[in-house]
Amino acid sequence: MPALLATTGVFVYGGGVERTLHSDVRTALGKAGYHGVVAVDGRSVVVSEVSPRSVDAVRAVVSDVNGVGVTDVRAAEPEQLLLAVRGGEVLVSGAVADDAERRALLEAVRTDGHRVTAALRLGGLLPIPPAVIGRVLTAALSAKVSDVTTTVHNGQVVVAARVPDEARATAVRDAVREAANGLQVTDRIEVGSSAAAGDLNVEALHDSISRLVNGNGAIRFVQGTTAYEGHGPVLIERVGRMLLVAPRASITLVAHGTDQAMATKRGEMVRDVLVGQGVAPALIAIETRPAPGGEYDPATRQVDVVVR
Repeated sequence: MPALLATTGVFVYGGGVERTLHSDVRTALGKAGYHGVVAVDGRSVVVSEVSPRSVDAVRAVVSDVNGVGVTDVRAAEPEQLLLAVRGGEVLVSGAVADDAERRALLEAVRTDGHRVTAALRLGGLLPIPPAVIGRVLTAALSAKVSDVTTTVHNGQVVVAARVPDEARATAVRDAVREAANGLQVTDRIEVGSSAAAGDLNVEALHDSISRLVNGNGAIRFVQGTTAYEGHGPVLIERVGRMLLVAPRASITLVAHGTDQAMATKRGEMVRDVLVGQGVAPALIAIETRPAPGGEYDPATRQVDVVVR
């Protein structure tokens, strides 16, 4: 995901000095290969959402920027990880500290007979080590259940699946508990007929898509135009790949713009990219949110993805 590796940043400024300082800090962090959300107040700089292992290095980089008076670096909290098995597809979504951790995670979830779709952003923190994630995946596969959704957050593993009988349910529960290595396991396993296409935990999928999109600058457009700003097209492609594991989920594109025509056009552009990725057009609806007062707020010139 090379196009999604740019440093994420927002800023608060009261004049040209803060604006310049913010730009200089962002540039310095980008050149050094670090990531974080940058805020500037006078000559004080706060960089948050930094990988814990990079806190000292980021502090040194920022402190060396000309004009910086006070530097405050704040480590990121562990983020939610989504791990889903659906037929021959493995979906993993969340945040990793750096490229090395991303490679380790992908290696941990690689398995024969399954394609891996990864929607990962840099600068965050995995809630559990890649090796443990790999064990959780192996546990799900060993129970021979084709549709399993696992989310990991705040020391808790939530496993959701539909299995044909109680014996299979017990096998999944026991395997995941052993793999979780002491973490709390919440069981949402249902016993019943085989899961139909689309029975993926849609709420968890929606949350993961929101984290991916909002953590990488949103699907945003240049003010007053239909030209993408930032990594919009790449983000949409990643979202499309994620949506393929839930082929019956309903997708609503909430499109913003100065008027209904502009908002509609932006929504249609996003829809067309999703359809090109294989998402059924009949499942995609577009809602418009005109902003006649102007698009000065970035939220008034973006398209949000809602999965139900």
